[in-house]
Amino acid sequence: MKKLYGGIIGAGKNSFIGLVHRASATLNGEAEIIAGVFSSDSARSAERGAELGIEKSRIYSNYMEMIEKENSLPKRARIDFVIIATPNASHSNMTKAFLEGGFHVVSDKPMAVSLSEALEIKKIAEKTGMIFALTHGYTGYPMVKQARDLVRSGSIGRIISILVGYTQGWLSPLINDPEIFRTWHLDPAVSGPSCTMIDIGIHALNLAQTITGLKPEKVCADLNTAIPGNQLDDNGSVLIKFSGMANGLLHASQVSTGEGNALRIRIYGDKAGLAWDQEFPEVLEMMNLDGTSTIFKKGIPALCIEARKASKLPPGHPEGLIGAFSNIYSAAFRAMNCVKNNQPPCSGGISGWDFPGMDEGITGIAFVEAILKSSKSSEKWTEVIL
Repeated sequence: MKKLYGGIIGAGKNSFIGLVHRASATLNGEAEIIAGVFSSDSARSAERGAELGIEKSRIYSNYMEMIEKENSLPKRARIDFVIIATPNASHSNMTKAFLEGGFHVVSDKPMAVSLSEALEIKKIAEKTGMIFALTHGYTGYPMVKQARDLVRSGSIGRIISILVGYTQGWLSPLINDPEIFRTWHLDPAVSGPSCTMIDIGIHALNLAQTITGLKPEKVCADLNTAIPGNQLDDNGSVLIKFSGMANGLLHASQVSTGEGNALRIRIYGDKAGLAWDQEFPEVLEMMNLDGTSTIFKKGIPALCIEARKASKLPPGHPEGLIGAFSNIYSAAFRAMNCVKNNQPPCSGGISGWDFPGMDEGITGIAFVEAILKSSKSSEKWTEVIL
């Protein structure tokens, strides 16, 4: 596979997600970051770019300048793709501009902050033929791929119910002192119509969808706000009717005091159940009808081929979030090389590739819009309009 060259929007000095993206994209030696916009302030962007070893001429003040100047370079010298690691409300315009400019896009979630924006991105991607990848990074874990394989193979039988929760406690200090710190996640102009559900609730949904292949059809939501003066949800639960007659319960909260990053899923079928916990990601439990459990561990020969390929180190050597994210990037880079070489697409994944993309992004924002509508309504069920 040919090495690709990319740029990044975001990745400032204090950006957690920017660090994850930079490290993940380059972990396997398949790509190099050679350009970027590292701050909305041009001086800070230049300073940060220099710290990261980016050539001065490839450090830009804004994304439109980046598109214009990259396209002025000889084709062989341009970046192949861009990573969008900025706050939510900026994703859509940046994605559309880079796709129309002839660049592949890897975007942090959400894809957009409205369904209409997401559908517009899909039209542009289809027209241009460029790759769009969405970093629902937890689906890159080997044990998530193993869980998906067990469902596909029929090992757990017909799915009856799905329980998925994603709880964090980082916003809890604001309950008693709303001024202790500020975050763009609570600003509707930057975060979009939701805080917690658009931030981590869609991760929980995507995890369930990736493993089971089922889509949400109807929802009944109860969202609330624990932080005084907060306009957006910071806590909520959603009843879900999935395709295939399965029911589900999704809980997401960023005011779960004491929690770190607790993404957990339980899937119950008529033959077996599955249990996986993101904070202990290298173990997957299959609970059998007779009360025994089968334990799958990362790296063992008994895993499916996708899970084995996603494991970079031998059994007993821990791999973490950056390794999982890097698997998303590797799959996206293979797709980009297919496009570059006019080859047929690889198979796998909900969108036809083994990474989250357009379909997952559209489903995520449609889900958010449906639960926001449901939470304000007295109706029991509200349609998810795709």
